[in-house]
Amino acid sequence: MQSFGNIVIFHPAAIGDCMLATPVATTLRLNFPGAKITYWTHASLRSMLLGLCPAVDDVVDYVREASLFQQIKTFDQLRPDLFVDLSNSAKTRAFTWLTKTKVLRYEKQSATETPRKHATANFLDTIKPVCDEYPEHLFPTIFPDALASEILQRVLAQHDFGPQPLIGIVPGVGKLRPHRAWIYDGWLYLLQHVLSWQSHIPVLIGGADEEELCARLVSETAGRCLNLAGRLNLPETAAVLKRCKVVVAGDTGPAHIAVAVGTRVIGLYGPTFPERSGPYGCKDLLVDQSAACQCHDLKACRYANAGAPGECMHRIMLPDILAHIKSEINPAIPDN
Repeated sequence: MQSFGNIVIFHPAAIGDCMLATPVATTLRLNFPGAKITYWTHASLRSMLLGLCPAVDDVVDYVREASLFQQIKTFDQLRPDLFVDLSNSAKTRAFTWLTKTKVLRYEKQSATETPRKHATANFLDTIKPVCDEYPEHLFPTIFPDALASEILQRVLAQHDFGPQPLIGIVPGVGKLRPHRAWIYDGWLYLLQHVLSWQSHIPVLIGGADEEELCARLVSETAGRCLNLAGRLNLPETAAVLKRCKVVVAGDTGPAHIAVAVGTRVIGLYGPTFPERSGPYGCKDLLVDQSAACQCHDLKACRYANAGAPGECMHRIMLPDILAHIKSEINPAIPDN
């Protein structure tokens, strides 16, 4: 097998895709333990990858607005002997066109090809030509353990909550594809059921786009939920998700962060295929209505109001979610 000492992974991606691809770094580390592995990605992901992902030695900030000349200059300065291009964009093809560096490019599976391959497996296909060994378990890849205890103690004290275990609730999916979300009343009824058990604290997780939604849910549950939406950076989000007994989420970044830290996820799916983008290793916890969706790969539902959950997401039933939560935290919790 060819040996490499300076590996660069190019992946300026959204947080969810970045987390799905982290086994690429851990697999390269397993096969080339003495290599320096550098991630070239968005600056926002630096804090997540550098320090929390042991397979990554360094992070170089990707500047989207940089010219092709500037990108070529950065590539030349990095001087990799293996370049793993997980974006396979026209720009990276251009700045690696004449290089003598070994380049491996990600090839995304066609949307029409079956059986569908999970995105994580698809990313790993990229490095098959140079890797003979694979980790026994692909996840976890992100380890916020040292941060988790400190963060949890701080946020619980700040919000006057006791030491009960957490259930992660991710009710939003961002503003770009709102039809991936579950209905508001569904989340409200879910929270009311969890609170009635009096055994776990529901913790609401999301970014700035979810602050209004989560504030409304907290208000309607009389402030009994721990609302951290918009209040955590990425490492802190990873730390809180690490301490959750289980997480309930649609197809959104925090779901894949939870998988990356080793927390099981109940995935609510409709407009996207869970076989491709579901929480890795959590197939048994899926609540899946993707077979009923007629708007796959679109940014909005053709059968629902603009900005609203997709018609297929209305078909997701609360009892299915509750059954999965109970199976993960305590099968003895009574029906209510």
